[in-house]
Amino acid sequence: MKPLAISAACMLAASPLALRAETGAQDNAGLAEASARHPEQVMPAVVVGGRKPLYDVRDVNLGAFGAKDAFDIPLSIHSYSSVLMENQRARTLNDVVRNDPAVQNASIGGAFDHVSIRGFETDWVNTMRRDGLSIAPYQDVPLENVDRVDVLKGPSGFLYGYNSPGGTINHVLKRPTAKSFVSATGELRNHDGRYAHVDAGGKFGDDSPLGYRVNAAVEKVGNFRHADDLSRRFLSAAIDWKLNRDALLRFDFDAQEKELAAQPLIGVQSGGRLPPAIDGRTLLGQPWLQYETRTHNVGARFDMGLGEGWSFTAQLNRSYNRRLAAFPSVYEVAANGDIVSGDIFLSPDQTFRTTSGQAFVTGRFATGAVGHEIVTGISGRDYEARDAGYAILPHTVGNIFNPVYSPEPELPASRPKNLTENRQSSLFVSDLLSFGERWQAIVGARHIRYHNEFTRPGTPTEHYRKNSTVPSGGLIFRPTRRVMTYASYSEGLEQGGIAPFNSANAGEVMNPVKSEQLEAGIKAELLDELSFGAAVYEIEKGLQAINSDNVYVQDGRQRHRGLELTVSGQLTRDLALVAGLGFIDTEQVGNDDVRTRGKRTPNVPRRQASIFIDYRVPGIAGLHVNGGAYYVGARPLDGSNTVELPAYTRFDLGARYVTTIGGRKTTVRAHVDNLTDKRYWAAASFGSVYPGKPRTVSVSAQVEF
Repeated sequence: MKPLAISAACMLAASPLALRAETGAQDNAGLAEASARHPEQVMPAVVVGGRKPLYDVRDVNLGAFGAKDAFDIPLSIHSYSSVLMENQRARTLNDVVRNDPAVQNASIGGAFDHVSIRGFETDWVNTMRRDGLSIAPYQDVPLENVDRVDVLKGPSGFLYGYNSPGGTINHVLKRPTAKSFVSATGELRNHDGRYAHVDAGGKFGDDSPLGYRVNAAVEKVGNFRHADDLSRRFLSAAIDWKLNRDALLRFDFDAQEKELAAQPLIGVQSGGRLPPAIDGRTLLGQPWLQYETRTHNVGARFDMGLGEGWSFTAQLNRSYNRRLAAFPSVYEVAANGDIVSGDIFLSPDQTFRTTSGQAFVTGRFATGAVGHEIVTGISGRDYEARDAGYAILPHTVGNIFNPVYSPEPELPASRPKNLTENRQSSLFVSDLLSFGERWQAIVGARHIRYHNEFTRPGTPTEHYRKNSTVPSGGLIFRPTRRVMTYASYSEGLEQGGIAPFNSANAGEVMNPVKSEQLEAGIKAELLDELSFGAAVYEIEKGLQAINSDNVYVQDGRQRHRGLELTVSGQLTRDLALVAGLGFIDTEQVGNDDVRTRGKRTPNVPRRQASIFIDYRVPGIAGLHVNGGAYYVGARPLDGSNTVELPAYTRFDLGARYVTTIGGRKTTVRAHVDNLTDKRYWAAASFGSVYPGKPRTVSVSAQVEF
């Protein structure tokens, strides 16, 4: 790789957005103790209903680095807490990561949330994780049982094995609580939206070593005659069992059923220009056509202290998704909005199963003046998919501005599916070396055995086997206790792409792709309750694209160079914020296609920025107001850069009031997404665009028992 083009600057130390507690005294003794242990992590305390974890252990979210604090890792890591999700009324991943300057919306029509990180689309088969382990792809992960969303940026082959070069998204689950509680939330939204959620936790008796956490939610929006109409049911449960002083066993389960109005990507006008942005509520699929998923996850984790600074952790997760894949498409439109060409791809009974696990030992020791924190372990993942087998229906709605819907036809029976079986097994080791108080280095390697089998109906099975060793390393310098500077190198391996439906070799599976990253930055706490920082990086990976012969190929490289600036925490006693600014320069290099060589990567803006502030109104106890602004710069529609999606800025506004009604703490919230009802194109995929969501108004009440 070429050296970084931008000199190193600062990067935010990872921690959840810290919004002060609305009520309740702050536990100063506990905060002081936490500050002594991890001064870099202490942000304004979030005390919500006394929901202290029953058994507090370090999260397993850094793969081969084990369970470490973000301040010990020379990579960019951002976390977004359940407090932020509640106050922004977030429902899906895209609602959460709009706060991150490195994450772009890459939605593929009205199906599931899909994002890019640092300009690289996420690999759904490997990128999305639940407590550090893989989940079945192509679903919207529910947030009701999620305590925090971590965004780990850059290639993570060493951390997790095969993965997206842009980064990894990990959902950290809520755990049982030390004190019993029940929280019930009801919400009404415009567009005929209703939502209810119950969150409960505690122990099975005062002296019981067993704790529980249960979440349940139902949601309904509209009647499937508008975009974003949906129906959803969700249930989760978690149990923590303290076997003895040194051993903790955890179990968790969740299940969701979701139907979402199927909405198409929209192609360009006949002259090659984008159509005007449409109302995001306009349904361009059919009222009888929904993208449906039935998902569940079952997980377990065992932690044991081995004494003398050593510990053992083992995890296992089984994830399943059965979907009705419904993808309407509008390939080309006339200037008046008439659909020149379009259809529907429909495939029921697609199934995806993922079983993943890891086990590792962590130990601390010294060799002379050098301290070591060793992590060594094994991991594995089995993935099986029955997908494709699409039937093509000729239905369209006629005009994107004035749609006319068709009667429901007799839907075709399930067709033969492609079968993918993928197995990965790994052995990994890392060492965090400390040379006194200021200097540290981290080195590691993961050896991966990869085997992929792909079978199309009526054809021989295609096999791909590869053994790879992926290194990672970084150097850390701490000029003060509250500042950490770093430089790092990492590599990644990405599962090869699948030729899209509009290519001549549709369905063909590509070979895995290697990526590399150089990153430098600072993680710093400038004030007791305010963190600021930035990172600079360069990532290169193999380019996968449709060439001039309409064939999906691997040819050339993608090079992304970027700078990220972030600030988070408490500016004053009454004002908290989370904000970010990102710059990305992308280029396609070394490829044979003259249409795209030297051009920018599709759907990646040069500039992106966001700010969310929360203000406690002086003199009115319990009243907070908040607001957000989200800017996304102009982005190329496709690899040839002949058309751009216009830049846009979207505004949100909200308020909450905390009071006591009937002796119960009650929080009333009001929130408006897209305050000005801005019409814009939110994402681009396959040379087509997807509209942003219209103004959405919600009012909710949360009562705690």
